[in-house]
Amino acid sequence: MIGLVALNGTGRLLADEIHAAWPETTRVHTAVASACFGPPEALEYALGRDDLVVCLAPVATTVRLLIDGSHLRPGGPGLVSLDLNLRYAVPLTGRDSGADELAEELAALLGVRAVLTSSPPPATAPPFAHLAGHASTSTRGPRGSAAVRALAEGRPVRLESDLAYPLPALPPSARPDAPADAPVLRVTDRTHPDEDVLLVHPRTLVVGVGAGGGATDSELMRLITDALAEHGLARASVARLATVAGKADHPEVRWAAFCLGGVPVDEHPAAALAAVAVPNPSDRVGAAVGTASVAEAAALASAPGGELVAAKRKSAAATVAIARAAVRGRLAVVGLGPGAHDLLVPRALAELRRASAVVGAPGAVEAVAELLRPGTRRIATRRISTDDGAGAAAGASVDLAVDAAVDLAAHGHAVALVALGDGAALNVPPGAYDVHRVPGLPLHPLAPDTPAHPQGAPA
Repeated sequence: MIGLVALNGTGRLLADEIHAAWPETTRVHTAVASACFGPPEALEYALGRDDLVVCLAPVATTVRLLIDGSHLRPGGPGLVSLDLNLRYAVPLTGRDSGADELAEELAALLGVRAVLTSSPPPATAPPFAHLAGHASTSTRGPRGSAAVRALAEGRPVRLESDLAYPLPALPPSARPDAPADAPVLRVTDRTHPDEDVLLVHPRTLVVGVGAGGGATDSELMRLITDALAEHGLARASVARLATVAGKADHPEVRWAAFCLGGVPVDEHPAAALAAVAVPNPSDRVGAAVGTASVAEAAALASAPGGELVAAKRKSAAATVAIARAAVRGRLAVVGLGPGAHDLLVPRALAELRRASAVVGAPGAVEAVAELLRPGTRRIATRRISTDDGAGAAAGASVDLAVDAAVDLAAHGHAVALVALGDGAALNVPPGAYDVHRVPGLPLHPLAPDTPAHPQGAPA
């Protein structure tokens, strides 16, 4: 997750603009000067909870907030200073923190200049900063480290995955058909402690929790840790906590959310949880809170279409269960406007960088080719008439781009379906994927010196 630290009202407006472009991977922390959450506290809070942090202030201001050096630590989050006049994005931590790549992403989004002051990237720099908020990485053994080096150097790495996850593009040298003796990159929400691989953990798990008034310090977090370990599930894959309404502010629930990296906490009314079928209901719990299950029901309620992968586990005053959310693809329908990069809306650029595959007519795909991440699949298709054998009614035509994009998204991939113009003509059917529409400018906008109303026409 990327934390956006706003120190004043102007910073908050800029933070909101960035969050609108990157809604899934950012959250805003706003300083309140008159309270106990002033600028130093807001920055410290973000550095303690987020993978990457953007301080919306000049470099000098950001450095003053860090003057004692206590907030930055080796291996900690990357930090970028973004000045409010939108001139520079300056990384303040090393290249291996992901700050340089974040500064370049901000430059692409906002048109600022990324001022990179670190040394050239070492051969072992892991190219995964763009996965922040979507997944995390970890290495197992020397071959796991070898996979990191191979990716940085463009050598083959064998890609293995439990399922297709809607992640952004992975490095192009990670391929399922890599040689059998190549190091392995595995996309999974499991730990695989005995295997010598590089792991990418997507955020697929929901932990349902219940905590009573007698829960002791860290009791709930210990229970979560034990449940994850018992079932071989990766702590880094926990996306959120879920509980019954009124419990999100319980000290143990808040502490668990903090320990898991500041994950959000969903609350569900007791009546809604009572309607969820669970394997281990409790009449005693039902009499006390109005639902026969809290942990199992809440986990399933926050993982629609998913399954319970760790049944209820109890301590004296806490309960935990874990569900895996159903993997849904992601289909962004993006209008590219007339095709010039400076006429592309910011959210469209974010979607292009978010996708692992971009599908569209040849001209549309070519127009954005240089904006895509390395490793992004480019699929150029065409519209065919029924004379080409599509099997539709006479006189009809079939848009192969829509078919190809829908097929990829239905199999769990992150796809951008692109077209020149506003994209309004791209109609996609509902399916096992989430649709995000980003309208573009019209294909033929008014020329700069063309009046909005022709002479003599009513205004």
